[in-house]
Amino acid sequence: MNKQRLQQKQYQNLSPQQIQFLGLLQIPIVALEKRIEEELEENPTLEEEDQKEINLSERSIQQYNKDDIQFQIEDKSESLSDYLSQQLIAVDIDESQLFLVNYLINSLDDNGFLKRDLHSITSDLLISNNLDVSEQKISSALKIVQQLEPFGVGAKNLQECLLIQIKNIHPEKELEKEILSNYYIPFSNKNFEYLAKQLKINLNSLKKAYLTIESLNPIPGNGFTKNAVEISYVYPDFSVIFNDGKLELKLNNSNVKPIKVSTYYQNMLKKTSDEATKKFLVDKLEKANWFKDAIAKRNDTLKKVVTAILGVQESYFISGNEKDLKPMKLADIAQIVNMDISTISRVSNSKYIATNYGTFKLKELFSEAYRKDNGEIISTKEIKKRLQEIIASEDKINPFTDEKLAELLGKDDYHIARRTVAKYRENLNIQIAKLRREI
Repeated sequence: MNKQRLQQKQYQNLSPQQIQFLGLLQIPIVALEKRIEEELEENPTLEEEDQKEINLSERSIQQYNKDDIQFQIEDKSESLSDYLSQQLIAVDIDESQLFLVNYLINSLDDNGFLKRDLHSITSDLLISNNLDVSEQKISSALKIVQQLEPFGVGAKNLQECLLIQIKNIHPEKELEKEILSNYYIPFSNKNFEYLAKQLKINLNSLKKAYLTIESLNPIPGNGFTKNAVEISYVYPDFSVIFNDGKLELKLNNSNVKPIKVSTYYQNMLKKTSDEATKKFLVDKLEKANWFKDAIAKRNDTLKKVVTAILGVQESYFISGNEKDLKPMKLADIAQIVNMDISTISRVSNSKYIATNYGTFKLKELFSEAYRKDNGEIISTKEIKKRLQEIIASEDKINPFTDEKLAELLGKDDYHIARRTVAKYRENLNIQIAKLRREI
């Protein structure tokens, strides 16, 4: 017989304005600038306030960490398809074949690979262009594409991409061709002993073959505008400096346009007698006031949360030494500032903080605690750093397994399980032992 029970549960229903505020809280400074621009365009009762001159002390805080701002290298301004098509001028082919070659060029993905099979391409040509083209003709056109530079374009996968490059750049390298053609899996897994035995060569010859193959370009389409990402700068949301024995926090919002509610439209609301105009102005003015207050509340919340973080991690911000980084969870800061954990998460996510020893994500300051045998409580970041040091100094011919890494960490009083070592290693984007092998 089914039993019926009456349970009471509390749910928090967020209003649309609360949801909007949480969105403002989460976005970084660059996205906030764009969000304000959008609001200024959309709401005529909201306008930009006259910018005040930035004083020298503020400017110095902004720019002192200029060298630490990260950026990506600018990509080529030419697209991959344009670059390939220009080479066809020197190729002697008829118009029908030229059409197919260009069709294949425009079918390449951002990496320069042709992931679609020939059958699907012939079907598309029949449906979209009413052209009945055999797979053999497509295959002939593909061979022309694969002869173009950068060598490797038009390959269906990495193995074929490397083979195309070997044949065009190093046609005399028979050993490398054989490895890529017949032993690609053991090559990828760095199974050196198996390869040496099967190919009947010594490890020195195998090492030379590896160096040749590793010198090839695994992404031939890289660097062209088809797959280019715009130059990306990291603009820190916060700056911290150590001045006269004290940490100083600055919210880097000097590029954010100061906004105000338009007095012109406020006066218009008082004077107008048209009901439709009144309704429009009331709605827009309410939204303008809310948005202006939300930006101010966002700044106050950010300062309050990051000030609490500085209080916990004061020693770390002064020294920059990870050994001074204390274990700190979102719940710890939430308790200090009397806010919800989700609010702390939104503040710390996707935001950068600039210090005199580097710029990094705010969320990197959070870590779990680990208690050593002597009772000392440290951050798990310290263990990860030691793990990196051990792997960096290992013999690459016989790299340490996760079991061995756990044993070595234990000698430093970091007694963690093999599974935990594997988790930390993956967090650090470090490969397993056999893929770290070198000859």
